[in-house]
Amino acid sequence: MPKIVDHAQRRTEIVHALWQVIYLKGIDGVSFRSVAEAAGISIGRVQHYFPSRSELILEGCRQIVDSAEAAGPEGADASSDPGSAEAVSALREFCFAFIPAGETMRIGASVWYTYVARAVMDEQIADIIRASDRATLELGVRLYRAVVGGDGAADANDAGGTGGTDDSDGSDGTNGEVATAWAMRMIALGKGLAQEVMLDERSAASAKAILEAELAPLVAP
Repeated sequence: MPKIVDHAQRRTEIVHALWQVIYLKGIDGVSFRSVAEAAGISIGRVQHYFPSRSELILEGCRQIVDSAEAAGPEGADASSDPGSAEAVSALREFCFAFIPAGETMRIGASVWYTYVARAVMDEQIADIIRASDRATLELGVRLYRAVVGGDGAADANDAGGTGGTDDSDGSDGTNGEVATAWAMRMIALGKGLAQEVMLDERSAASAKAILEAELAPLVAP
């Protein structure tokens, strides 16, 4: 009976080895040889799945984004009962996900920051990161609305936070402009705190306490 090969799994294993190389040596240290050594396989096996170094590096960026999305909060959206325990939990999980708590998350964050730095000179990587940022903003808006209430039609695509598609007066905080502005502010705060944690200027617990204080007005019973 022929052996069944899980090609997707093999690609993922190679990408995990790529991340190890990036963490230890940076993107400039990535080569077919260095990744093969980290994965414990032949150079030919790496090249079979990734014909070029650039494609391997791009796939590593894509898989970081996919992994983050897969690990993100689920089940709560603007159709949920406003302020439900499920909605509050999902919003808190979303905010805390920015904070690298534990060695595994710190390694992942280090690799991600390396990609962000490379995006300044690599438009393909920049496109992946911009798309990820848009998806993160959209999720933040949706989870905010699940807590405070709303019809789920927040205009998160307006990066300037101007909304413009909702006719409500914003007094209840559910219109697109308010939801988008809140999500943008929390994402920026989370990213800034994450940097402080990575540089050991603040503990992960302290960073989460700051985020919790920002969440308090929304999630207080």
